[in-house]
Amino acid sequence: MKKDLPYEEVLPHLKFGTAYDFYGVEKNRVKEFREIERTIPNDRKPLFPHVKDVLSSSDANVLVTHRNRRSTEELLEHWNLGQFFEEVICPADDGFSLKPDIHAYKYLHDRYGLDVAVGDQSTDLIPARKIGIKTCSFREANEYADKTIYCYSEFPYK
Repeated sequence: MKKDLPYEEVLPHLKFGTAYDFYGVEKNRVKEFREIERTIPNDRKPLFPHVKDVLSSSDANVLVTHRNRRSTEELLEHWNLGQFFEEVICPADDGFSLKPDIHAYKYLHDRYGLDVAVGDQSTDLIPARKIGIKTCSFREANEYADKTIYCYSEFPYK
């Protein structure tokens, strides 16, 4: 039986790696589902409330994402966010190892003097913690986080 599920409901499960168990999907279909996710229009990938406020109040913003360069740039352009980032690293396209490897984080920290790393997964926070940057988990408590927020209006480092 086919069932349409709201993207907003499914996305957190995809991000936290619980979707396949939660929805009873066979693990061997992961690649297929990731390909499908790439076809979802950017306007169905909502911008988090208050994220632009946080980005605009910072001296320098950077991004390390496992997305490829093309899809990252398309998403940033769609939400008019590119202007807020000094640099974007897509490890597969930029010669860095995937997170939680520290090298992309170390490079960005050395170049921009970063104060805090925000992420929604351990792989976002582990490298920051390893090189001494404060960490902030978004939408889920995390053992590697110095602080957890559930909405960007709670961001403590403005």
